[in-house]
Amino acid sequence: MYRPTDIYYMNTIECNQKCTKCSHWKNKDKAPRIPTEKIINAINEIPNVRELCIVGGEPLLFKEEINKILDGISNEIRTVLITNGVLMSNEFIRKISKYNIHIVVSIDTMDREFWKFVRGSNSYDKVFENLEYATTILKPTQISIQSVLSKETQSHIKAVYEYANSKNIFHSTQDYVSEGFEGSWTAIKEKKVTIPKNEQQCFAADRNLSIMQNGDVFTCFQQPWIKDCQEPLGNLNKNIISEILSSEYAEIVSEKMKNCNLPCKVLKCNTKN
Repeated sequence: MYRPTDIYYMNTIECNQKCTKCSHWKNKDKAPRIPTEKIINAINEIPNVRELCIVGGEPLLFKEEINKILDGISNEIRTVLITNGVLMSNEFIRKISKYNIHIVVSIDTMDREFWKFVRGSNSYDKVFENLEYATTILKPTQISIQSVLSKETQSHIKAVYEYANSKNIFHSTQDYVSEGFEGSWTAIKEKKVTIPKNEQQCFAADRNLSIMQNGDVFTCFQQPWIKDCQEPLGNLNKNIISEILSSEYAEIVSEKMKNCNLPCKVLKCNTKN
């Protein structure tokens, strides 16, 4: 039986920015949203879940859904929320501060003019206004900043790190991967992850589970890139999570993932620990 500990929920593909690093903002969700209760039930019924990561698009387009999920799942599960910060209002921060949550705010530059290129909009003041407030309400363990490292942004990363350090919050970088995001940035080609051939190639196998806003369940968001693994493991509107995880197909996909050597290997969801 597939036994994930890290759940990823892409609650929307839609976004309120027009970032040049991806093209998600050009898309609309193509299917009705899964009832929030089905997401909550699935998470609570999976043994040994330690973390839920809510991503987009921009997940804060659906704040009420996020509030319901936080209310409905065990507080032993840490929820990580990745946001561009535009909708991270004072009211929202106050509401979620009581939960076991960690907010990751995407910041790729401190330069006001370059920000317009990065975000495709002039949202600099709003994001930093929201971020300043959040750092006064949330504990340092509840908020951090992440930057995407590319040839376009590499000269800007140090300033972002210094800002995070001044606020006593953690700063991390994520290597840019064009596949799956279809942006116009340039990956730093020398950045690679090399794992000995006799070892497991993808550590997301048997650990990660990804759920889409329509209820489709995949091992990871890149599962359809793997040969003969294009179909989801199941759909929460049709199957209970135990049926999905115990299926023969889930076992087949898991085994294929262990030997998978796709470009997404540089993403942090593939880290060993």
